[in-house]
Amino acid sequence: MRRKGSTFIQFRKRIPKDVIDKAGGVTMAIPVGDEVLHIVVGDKATEITGSLRTRDAREAKERQTVALAYLDSVWQSLREGPKRLTHKQIAALAGEAYNALVATFEDDPGSSETWKQIIQLHAKALSEDHDAREKWFGPTVDQTLAKHRLIIDNDSRTVLIDAVGVSLSLASVRLAQNAEGDYGPDTIAPRYPPLELPKETKTTKPLPNGSQTIIGLAEGWWREAKAAGRTVSTYDAYSRAARLLSEFVGHDDARAVTQDDIIAFKDHRLSQGVGLKTITGGDLPGIRQLYAWGMANRKVSHNPADGVKVAKVKKKRVRNPEFSDEEAGALLAHALHHKRTGKASEHLSNAKRWVPWLCAYTGARVGEMVQLRKQDLRAEAGIWIIKITPEAGTVKDAEFREVPLHQHLIEQGFPEFISKATDGYLFMKVFGDTEEAQRAAWRTTKNRVTDFAREVVTDPEVQPNHGWRHKFRTVAREAGVSRDISFSITGHDSKDEGDKYGTVTNKAKAAALAKYPRYELKPLENP
Repeated sequence: MRRKGSTFIQFRKRIPKDVIDKAGGVTMAIPVGDEVLHIVVGDKATEITGSLRTRDAREAKERQTVALAYLDSVWQSLREGPKRLTHKQIAALAGEAYNALVATFEDDPGSSETWKQIIQLHAKALSEDHDAREKWFGPTVDQTLAKHRLIIDNDSRTVLIDAVGVSLSLASVRLAQNAEGDYGPDTIAPRYPPLELPKETKTTKPLPNGSQTIIGLAEGWWREAKAAGRTVSTYDAYSRAARLLSEFVGHDDARAVTQDDIIAFKDHRLSQGVGLKTITGGDLPGIRQLYAWGMANRKVSHNPADGVKVAKVKKKRVRNPEFSDEEAGALLAHALHHKRTGKASEHLSNAKRWVPWLCAYTGARVGEMVQLRKQDLRAEAGIWIIKITPEAGTVKDAEFREVPLHQHLIEQGFPEFISKATDGYLFMKVFGDTEEAQRAAWRTTKNRVTDFAREVVTDPEVQPNHGWRHKFRTVAREAGVSRDISFSITGHDSKDEGDKYGTVTNKAKAAALAKYPRYELKPLENP
């Protein structure tokens, strides 16, 4: 078919009836030869048409086959419904937007002043409400999603819009540098991970009566483990391992999984670039534990993960794991001077302001700090005390501990901040009253605080929040704080049997923290 007035051959594809109500407004990136045809489906559209950009009938047939396969995958995505993106997938898509903009202009970037103006426009858009960010960054998000035939839910889109806004701002900074002749190594691009999407699950026959599913093992284990006090984070890890295994083997029959399947799954995960720590500390132990539960409960007769191991390779360490004094000072200054802008989340702004400082003076895990509630701070015998408790969410080993506030936090006004806060979580906005809603808010806040830290702590060899736990222990040693008191503050488990006798009181911990030096920051040059 040729469109009137054009010599190029056209293609036409009717929108299937079962998805026609969902197709309106969807952006498509249809591959046509070496080009991509971007189309936004109209609300009343009944078919998709476009140019195949060739006059040759044989070439047109080949291109149409590719284009129609793309459309079929879009229809399938619409049938399956919107997907929720993981934090890593959002970062990967933002990285694609970064790389695309840089690749387009880096050879001939033009004037650096133009890019500096664009940077200001990006900053202005990011500081405004969601509608403004959607208008400014939405088209880039649509094109990026279309390339992967992704239909995502509203929550994922909101976070992705912000992430792409930041990545485009960073790309503009890079291009401004290029325009001034600076083509040094790009330190931003390596931060973004490659995009990993779940494999399409193979179509399989229904399982016979009495069969045990892989996913069912995870759910059965969790019903007992939850009652026994196991944490949701462990369930997340185990159920994820079960899902990945099921997707890899192409079925969900737990009894049909062999040791060879587990070995092949392990090798597949390694080929994807998944770290050894994730495989040896998450995937394999999770699968092994689920099958052990299944055997104990007569669900399965064997454990295919038994005996499957990964060769241990010691990671090269090129620096100390804690923050340097310069990194610690830069991050704390970044937090101290953070201001809420536009309609940014108040809870998240408070997290960026206080969580780095709390981690610095407690050595706590970032996840423990982001789930603090108003009722978790109290004054007792003249000492301000934070309670870190599994009642608020995830705490390793499900054990509570209490940590006195460092005097510097008191002087900065943390107790006053809490007194003015509303009841409930200080740093998380939870939408709903379910455990899943709390867990989602916890993950989002934790990840956003991590991103905030990465804005100033850019060395990939140091973890942006866990670095505080290492830093706290180092400084505590230098200050003469005894190991048992230091462990009691940070929540580390001592292997020394003698440390388990007696109680480390809040009075003892407060006296130890009084020895802990305060972080003195340099004043801003342009306040």
